[in-house]
Amino acid sequence: MESLVYRVESAENIIYDAPPSVQVAKDRRRDCLENGILTCRMKAHYGSISDARTEIESYLRTWEVSANLKHGKGSITFVYQDARVIDLAPQETGRGVVLCSKAAMMTMSTMTSSVQVIRKNYPPPPRDFMVSPDVETLWGRYEGYLNGKEKLPAMAYFCLTVIEVIYGGQRKKGENTRKAAVCTIKVNLEVLDTLGKLTSTRGDKTTARKFLAQSLPLTKTECAWIEAVMKALIYRVGEYEYSSCGGGSALTEITVADFPRLQ
Repeated sequence: MESLVYRVESAENIIYDAPPSVQVAKDRRRDCLENGILTCRMKAHYGSISDARTEIESYLRTWEVSANLKHGKGSITFVYQDARVIDLAPQETGRGVVLCSKAAMMTMSTMTSSVQVIRKNYPPPPRDFMVSPDVETLWGRYEGYLNGKEKLPAMAYFCLTVIEVIYGGQRKKGENTRKAAVCTIKVNLEVLDTLGKLTSTRGDKTTARKFLAQSLPLTKTECAWIEAVMKALIYRVGEYEYSSCGGGSALTEITVADFPRLQ
């Protein structure tokens, strides 16, 4: 295996204007993103194209989700194009020959927007972050909201509950899983309490998670706050998962000061 090649795509309103190349050195390969093409050059042997793609695309998925959370949905997507393979032991000549797989025929839906965004740099590859199954669950629900398939309060409350259950640990009856969760992933309790209050008690007849006679619709400021908190929480789960696997550095606590003021 010599290299795998991926094409870069983004939402149709995002344009990368002559960005500098991005070089990534990994233990088993070296990646170069340049002119809309990512080339992954192998330094180690892989038994098949499939084996190489499985490893590489797990990392690329992390890059995509990280970019979506940090720079906006549709920032970058990697689409498999081709592989360059060296057969070290061909049957007929005994000499190495280069074989190229057929390019993958793939399509990607894009978001439409009347405002073009010109970017001078590609989203950087993530550090100290990984896409675990829990991150996929949280991002999937948030992406559903961005695509208009879910209401903001219901989506955010679901994600808050997932975080409490998974990172709050097995607690006895009456013990607070939210307090345990904030200690685990280093998020100030005020952040989760405020998120829980907004998503439980606010919203109109079309958006509220549950009906309360005194409920008021979420303001634009509150919606923006919830969105910012959700992105930060999903990213924090990815940071925690990376750290718990032995990588990364100590996590810094996320507090309400990290977000826009609600009033």
